[in-house]
Amino acid sequence: MEGIELSNNENLSEYSTAIKDIAGIKDYSLIFNIINAHFEEQNSTSSLVSDENEFDIRSSKTRTKVNWAINKSILQFVNKDHQDLVHALFQEYVPQQDKKFAFLWHFCLNDRLFREITIQVFTKIYFSGRAQISKEDIIAYIKNISVKNEPSNPGWSEETVYRLATKYLSLMTKFDFVSSGRVKSFNHIRPTPEALVIFLYFASLFKPQVTNIFENELLPASFIAQEDIHDRLKKLSLKGFFNMSFNGVALNIELTHSHKDICNALYS
Repeated sequence: MEGIELSNNENLSEYSTAIKDIAGIKDYSLIFNIINAHFEEQNSTSSLVSDENEFDIRSSKTRTKVNWAINKSILQFVNKDHQDLVHALFQEYVPQQDKKFAFLWHFCLNDRLFREITIQVFTKIYFSGRAQISKEDIIAYIKNISVKNEPSNPGWSEETVYRLATKYLSLMTKFDFVSSGRVKSFNHIRPTPEALVIFLYFASLFKPQVTNIFENELLPASFIAQEDIHDRLKKLSLKGFFNMSFNGVALNIELTHSHKDICNALYS
């Protein structure tokens, strides 16, 4: 793991189209193999994607795009703690269900568009009580940011906006967060207790200076309603995975393990 470069945080604030290439992979869990390979031998991942065709992609052009997306949005780390957490999370002993949520939160940290759609569109509709979500919901959001008069304006074409929206929902379908088929109905989304602990460690990476979890913008991506989060976390804090204090307004979280060791504490 020596020599792995950490991301420039400014790069992680840029919009990219990596969603459509990541979501185009038939079995997203194969990306876990790429992550593990990255830590074993950093320069081996491009060969796995392009030469050994890990994802069974026919077109070399598409393999190149997928390789770019993985390097842009998956094999990036905001700091050493993030790197250590991801390295531990995708080992064999971590249950696949928990890896799925970990991958979601890792992608949220690294990809601004994926994070914003998840927090500003997907989870808002999920918690609103609506039974379904459509590509039009996501298209409207992407169009709005695509035309903003600011330096981060990506200026995407109509076709790109459409593909980003449909591919986002495709990935949510693969996560089993929504039903397959044309109509996307929400499934019940609930992380395991262990995954919820992992979420707190990702949340601390996103906003390290914010101890009040209610003020962390990543909270909706936990898929636990704000009114339920206190009770869920109180039970887990008693097991020593983190400390918490609640004064009726702020729910402050203090991590008790390193990002490197939390997985061992949870799953050993």
